[in-house]
Amino acid sequence: MKKLFCLLIVCSIALLPLQILHAEKSISSFFSIGLNVNNGTSYTGAIYLYGPTNVSAYLNPNSGSSYGPLTAGNYTVNMYTSAPGSHTFTFGSQSVTTSTGSATFSSVNITGTVFASIY
Repeated sequence: MKKLFCLLIVCSIALLPLQILHAEKSISSFFSIGLNVNNGTSYTGAIYLYGPTNVSAYLNPNSGSSYGPLTAGNYTVNMYTSAPGSHTFTFGSQSVTTSTGSATFSSVNITGTVFASIY
């Protein structure tokens, strides 16, 4: 019984590097594109993406959320807030400051995880 137990431990230790190597290979081949959104107002908001992957999301006041996975490609993005006054809408590297309560970003090419915000 003692020999069997020792044999199981030795086999487990010998196979462990193979399991780790296989797991690392699987992780490195997986790539996901996501959307991280922050609503920095004390009012509700919304974001809509139209493109290869459509996303519709309501944004709670003073909170952040993540969505995905997204497919790489060109998108039209509409962002809204019910907050009164002037606000800055940011999607990726583009920003728009407006008092209309909404912003549209046209022909946005998404190739990686993108960040959006309303302040």
